[in-house]
Amino acid sequence: HAGAGAQTYIDVLAALDGFAFEIFELSASRSPAAAAASIATRQPALVRAARRVDLVHFHGEIAGLISLPLLTTRPSVLTLHGLHLLRRLVPGMPQRIGRVSLRAIVTAADHTICVSQAERDELQWLPERLRAKLVVVRNGLPMPPRAIGGTRARARNALGLADNAVAVLYLGQLESRKDPLTVMRAVHRAHREDARIELLVAGEGPCAAELQALAGAEVQLLGQRGDVTDLMAAADVFVMASLREGLSYAVLEALGHGVATVVSNAPGNPEAVGDAGVVFP
Repeated sequence: HAGAGAQTYIDVLAALDGFAFEIFELSASRSPAAAAASIATRQPALVRAARRVDLVHFHGEIAGLISLPLLTTRPSVLTLHGLHLLRRLVPGMPQRIGRVSLRAIVTAADHTICVSQAERDELQWLPERLRAKLVVVRNGLPMPPRAIGGTRARARNALGLADNAVAVLYLGQLESRKDPLTVMRAVHRAHREDARIELLVAGEGPCAAELQALAGAEVQLLGQRGDVTDLMAAADVFVMASLREGLSYAVLEALGHGVATVVSNAPGNPEAVGDAGVVFP
């Protein structure tokens, strides 16, 4: 489906010189219930599209499973984007089935891209011949332009931030995997000790209602925003408390804008910040 980190990844690829991309969305929606019908009806068009191109590039385990015949019969690359299917399966039979599925798509693809070393390290259980097909290509973004004079003051004024406010920014999907509730609870506690601390939450998702119920006067729920550069300019601290990541574009954007960055030690996050951020358990 369109959106999320894979969309950013595709947008970065599409900007490369010397390549022409045809984007094919397997699903009209990120909702599993709504996705099933659209995936089924789009299969014939997907097969026709795959015949027109030199290389087929699938994004994520589910996309690979849905399109396993094309991975096998066409020159193909799979990008895993954080092993989100395998990592959310509980130990036991579900995880064993997930491993069988992942092994099948790695076998079928010509190469499989891991977006972090942590992702590749997690696949040591694959046989050596399949590990040889894994390539680490870390997510990357063009460096943002330097903020021009007055950008920070204008952005903070638009958000109603006082001159002495310490603005903490959460930017991303509002879903349990990203754990924005932990960010909000942490800011509540910090605000009780220092009233200058405020939280800006930018994004949409299933946790929005719960965040709304917990939000206090020190929290601004901004919804989906397109002015990322202004939000980064306004922020003093960027926080990502996610439980798992591939290599978070939001974290990379914060680092690129020079915002102090605080992340959980979930897979992918320590690798993203290196020694340029604070990592918490």
